[in-house]
Amino acid sequence: MLDWLVITADRTGVGRGVRGYTLAWFLQTYFGRRAVAHCTPDQWRASRPRADTLFVGLPSSLTADDIERLASSGRCRRVVAFDYLDQQPLQWSADQEAALRRLTDQYLKPWYEAAWDYDLRMGLLPIRTSRRLTAAILASRCAPRIRRRPEPLYDVAFLGQPNTTSVWKAGQIVSIDQRFNWLREIRSEAPQLKFWGGLMGGSDETTARLRQLHGDVSHLYHPTGKVNFWTYFRALRRSRVLLAPGGNAPWSYRHYEGLYAGGVVVTIDYRRRDMLVPLPCENMVHVPDDAPVLPAVWQALAMSRQRPSLGEENFAWLQRYLRFGAYSRRRPALMERFLAQLE
Repeated sequence: MLDWLVITADRTGVGRGVRGYTLAWFLQTYFGRRAVAHCTPDQWRASRPRADTLFVGLPSSLTADDIERLASSGRCRRVVAFDYLDQQPLQWSADQEAALRRLTDQYLKPWYEAAWDYDLRMGLLPIRTSRRLTAAILASRCAPRIRRRPEPLYDVAFLGQPNTTSVWKAGQIVSIDQRFNWLREIRSEAPQLKFWGGLMGGSDETTARLRQLHGDVSHLYHPTGKVNFWTYFRALRRSRVLLAPGGNAPWSYRHYEGLYAGGVVVTIDYRRRDMLVPLPCENMVHVPDDAPVLPAVWQALAMSRQRPSLGEENFAWLQRYLRFGAYSRRRPALMERFLAQLE
């Protein structure tokens, strides 16, 4: 009998990580390949393997009858639903919801919001880690010539697509152009700040909509079409303030990139949100949804001068859970946090 079985989502239209392989790889890191397996819904129907804990990825082709059979005949002790999609609504049909709620009250997503009211025990999924980030962290920490954080060249840095972020507001899901709004405010109201980066890529629909609303926005875009990761991370290390607005949902990899780069992170408000690798909230500056960003930037610039050890504090915080940005058996605190939410 397996300890852990991940039934991957099969109606996402996206990559392997979002279907659930990231969760399986995370578990294999700590428990080994023999204890963990993954399968598609069709593969599960064909063999119906037993497992102590069974994770059900959503959205799924599993029917309500399939779900009822998950725990039949002692095939598992515990069922946990999850989805990796960057969407606020839960990814089950009405029939699937009714069947799963009879088996479990646990549902995992990449981030958590205190505003959710799903009448479930909402938990947190591991997000995919980046080998490039790990390599960049190791180089910045271990290479003698670049171990010391260089003198800043820029006041503020951000690079990313101009996507909209879906947030809860007054009991409803709304979309805000947080990335665009932050950059527009900084560039128009504080041109004296030395800024690195800008917007890159994005869908044609989003670009056309922004132009229709705001006219020519080309000055907010990075002048080149592509920036490699090493150039990006070096620029972060040469910046005092690093912006971490939301992605499609309120979570973003930029929180961890910014914290490891050593600057002061100005973030979408995480005082009532969470991720599996917890953020050092007291060491960041939080911007309430739809609020102006410049007051937070000025505060962060002051913090960078007043607390020169902040970067090292944040590095030590993350190293409690990650090993240079990667999941590791040498950092059991993260798996302990993951398991605690299942009990």
